[in-house]
Amino acid sequence: MLGHDHALTGAVAFTAVAPLLHVTPAGLLAGLVLTAGAGVLPDIDEPGSTIARSYGFLTETFAWIVHHLSGGHRKGTHSIIGVVVFTAGAWAAAHYDHSLAGKIALGVFLSLLLSAALAALHVGGHHGDALGVAAAAAMIWFNVGLALTPLCIALGAAAHIAGDMLTHGGCPVVYPVSREEFHLLPDGLQFTTGKFAEHWIVTPLLTAALLFLAWRDTGLAPITHYLDNLIR
Repeated sequence: MLGHDHALTGAVAFTAVAPLLHVTPAGLLAGLVLTAGAGVLPDIDEPGSTIARSYGFLTETFAWIVHHLSGGHRKGTHSIIGVVVFTAGAWAAAHYDHSLAGKIALGVFLSLLLSAALAALHVGGHHGDALGVAAAAAMIWFNVGLALTPLCIALGAAAHIAGDMLTHGGCPVVYPVSREEFHLLPDGLQFTTGKFAEHWIVTPLLTAALLFLAWRDTGLAPITHYLDNLIR
């Protein structure tokens, strides 16, 4: 999947479960954007990916290191172990956010995710990185959505892997135990990244799902239903 579809998949995953979390409108927005960023997080194993380009040389170098430590692209970071490691790191940062080290780690985590989400969704243009840093600082200062961070990471990373499992490439979800590529669709329905099916079927479906779920979660659905009953 392309970066923007991974981000959309993450955002859809969060909005789908948001009613169960009883989040505030601010928490909904924060969780949606964080999970969109987490939707591209597993591609931190590829120096040329959307998230690796977020902060130029720094993140590209980090991605190069992860690439070699994780066994290459679509290996360790695209497995169950990868999701566990990402989630554990986010939990540790959020759990120790009262300390200076925890705040710094959480700030780095949030900035990376928010900037990656904006870049993947083509929001903010050249100012996307600055917006990501500012949004991360605001979240920490006002304590908005911080407790959701580990869940957002888990949902986004899992959604990324599920998305890649729809493509011909698949994902080695039990790596390094096995290098077998797993798929969610039979051969005839699998699509190739960046080709016709993704651009004209997958992207519109994800966009429609996100808009519908966001409409439902913001409380507009009950209002619309009430107005419809008044008209009748």
